Amino acid sequence: MQHSPWDEHHIDHLLALDRLGPGRWRTRHGDANLNGRSYGGQLLGQAMMAALLEVPDGRTPTMMQFLFMQGAIPEQTLDLQVTPLQDGKRFSSRHVRAAQEGGRTVLDAQVTCAVPIDSPSHAEPGTSPEGERPEELPGLDDIDPLLLGPLARLGGYSTDRKPSIEFRIPDPHQQLSRATMNGRFRFWIRAAQPLPAGPGIHAAAFAYLSDWWANFCILGLHLRHMGERRLYISSLNHAIWFHQSFRADQWLHLDSMSPYSGSGRGLAICAVHDGQGRHVASVTQECLMGYAD
Repeated sequence: MQHSPWDEHHIDHLLALDRLGPGRWRTRHGDANLNGRSYGGQLLGQAMMAALLEVPDGRTPTMMQFLFMQGAIPEQTLDLQVTPLQDGKRFSSRHVRAAQEGGRTVLDAQVTCAVPIDSPSHAEPGTSPEGERPEELPGLDDIDPLLLGPLARLGGYSTDRKPSIEFRIPDPHQQLSRATMNGRFRFWIRAAQPLPAGPGIHAAAFAYLSDWWANFCILGLHLRHMGERRLYISSLNHAIWFHQSFRADQWLHLDSMSPYSGSGRGLAICAVHDGQGRHVASVTQECLMGYAD
């Protein structure tokens, strides 16, 4: 792993890539999670970044479809191969596959970009109460440990922190109580440090953010029925639709819900609005979930 100067508070540092040749890129820095593997959001952001570096100017990201194949080892670099799938009048699509030492394939993704065109429009309104100020809401370090403690049985949710992410939970006593968790969860999120200008870095940074607590809506409502058992969780596949350009270093509201879990898998669906209430993106994630003991 390369040891150039970097700061774990800056998402753009965590997503930085070195060019190896045409369509070939290598990561610089690992970002470990509680399981000793690379944080899934970093893989999402790195794949997005590699794809966008290979797309013609003027085409903004519209979609990412992503498969987590194997856990990535944060101490090893990741080599990404980007292959053109489409370059039409309006759309460009790229396939991204990444491997580590020994040829271990860790991700497979497709990213599409497009030239915006004039069209009819509609959007689902945001669900945050009018006037809610995320900077005044509690972060994880401000929440009652009695609420967070039991969450450790859900893959260690309550003990993980990312210095690159600012994260706020409205109504934590309602949303994190075992008695009232109900398959819905909403929160505010943004990059902790300002990002450079340009839609590419903000799309890649949002991909990084989009894995953070995305599947909590699947898990929380089961906590009151689990007794003292623990869950093992892992992201399986992830999709993002970018509806409008936005900045990932400004507050974004994610309203997530889980329509189903069973047979070891659960599905989360998230609507993403910016601070002005614009519906800027949608996210889905399927995760592996099973009892660890």
